[in-house]
Amino acid sequence: MKWGRIVAAAGFVAAVAGGLWWAFSPQPLGVDIARVETGDLRITVDEEGLARVRDVYQVFAPVGGELLRLPVRVGDRVAQGAVVATILPQESGLLDPRSRAEAEAAVRAAEAGVMSAKSELDIALSERDYWRTEVERGERLLERGIATLQAAQQARLELSRREALIVSGQAALEMRTHQLEQAQARLIDPAAAADGEARRVLAPVAGAVLGIDNESARSIMAGAPLLQIGEPDDLEIVVDLLSADAVRIAPGAPAIITGWGGPEPLAARVRRIDPTGFTRVSALGVEEQRVPVHLDLLAPPAARPRLGHLYRVFVSIEAQRVEQAVLIPTAALFRADNQWSAFVVEAGRAVLRPLVIGARTAELAEVVAGVAAGAEVVVHPSDRLADGTPVKPR
Repeated sequence: MKWGRIVAAAGFVAAVAGGLWWAFSPQPLGVDIARVETGDLRITVDEEGLARVRDVYQVFAPVGGELLRLPVRVGDRVAQGAVVATILPQESGLLDPRSRAEAEAAVRAAEAGVMSAKSELDIALSERDYWRTEVERGERLLERGIATLQAAQQARLELSRREALIVSGQAALEMRTHQLEQAQARLIDPAAAADGEARRVLAPVAGAVLGIDNESARSIMAGAPLLQIGEPDDLEIVVDLLSADAVRIAPGAPAIITGWGGPEPLAARVRRIDPTGFTRVSALGVEEQRVPVHLDLLAPPAARPRLGHLYRVFVSIEAQRVEQAVLIPTAALFRADNQWSAFVVEAGRAVLRPLVIGARTAELAEVVAGVAAGAEVVVHPSDRLADGTPVKPR
């Protein structure tokens, strides 16, 4: 009985001690664990862009006049040289009673001017004929020795003056005649003035109508835009990147086009980066310097059916590629002592490990030094985790 009580008491004390040890000893903390792996890291610049026809031809009105309703609609195919618009001569405005009276008075004044110019020209012609006779008579008298040389020269001088007055009179008559025609033109009926030959506007290239500024008939001025024509299968992608991102991109860089509506992404390649940027205000009111980047679609038209002019797409351009890199999830990284660090799981405990990080994306980062491939790290570490804390997979 005495030894039984001793054994029972010892067991009770051991149970109490074990319970206290279990209650006050640190318990493994449940964490999310990921594995460090080896693979290729692709650094991309992602931005929203537009698909557009590479060469768009804007058709303008060559002359002013009355534009008839266009015979084409957006999406219609047109051949090179086909008629896409017709422009009639523009009608002149109607004259109010006061303006008409002024125009009629101007006609009468112009007619009087013509009559005056004709009279002056007739006088000049008569005087020329007279002095021409005087010159002939003076030369005959000079040959006989009756007239002097000075008289003959005076007659020739007067004849030259009269011939010059005839030229001046003819010019004055022509000017008065044109003034009369100008005054009479103001009285022409507007319907008769517009009854002229129509001007046909032809398509500069074969393609599809991409846009029409206004389908309705209207009065237009010379140089007014009419419509745009282009080849819808010859598409390019244009994306406006931040200038800091555009510097990281090189011509020839591969790209992936997504979000265009099709089931598969489209391959593309950077063709040109504009050397000049522009300022654009973001939705938050921040001024941004943007640079247009042009990409060529590598997929044939059959692989992108119904992708059209000015359709929205999402562009992912490769800026850098690191092959066979040691990759760690960026969710496992944090800053400690002003350097990148991560918790590595070793023997059931979280070990704080400083790292040297190279290129990184939103999901993965390249580990230059600090951890090897195959190691397990804690992702999304909480503030309860410290160096040496026991952990277990959640």
